[in-house]
Amino acid sequence: MKLTKLTSSPRTGTDERLDEIIEHLRRMDRRDRLRTIGGFFRGIIGLLPIILVLASAWYVYQNSDKLLKQVTEEAAKQAAKYTEENATKFMENFR
Repeated sequence: MKLTKLTSSPRTGTDERLDEIIEHLRRMDRRDRLRTIGGFFRGIIGLLPIILVLASAWYVYQNSDKLLKQVTEEAAKQAAKYTEENATKFMENFR
């Protein structure tokens, strides 16, 4: 297996090759800029769940007494309703 050197073809001169290299660098710069912008927006979107969790935790901390009261009242209502229904059925079966 013989390795060959990269040689310039007689059609392209040094200036043309440098222009080609500069064009490739411009394309790479444009691509990297788009990647950076995309990474920024992906990072912002990735932070949204954390912000929502922290906001929810803060809301629960600030309103825990009201939430606990509402949950307790609802549980008491449902327990009373369940007990009333079962007590009525029990009394009907007992008669």
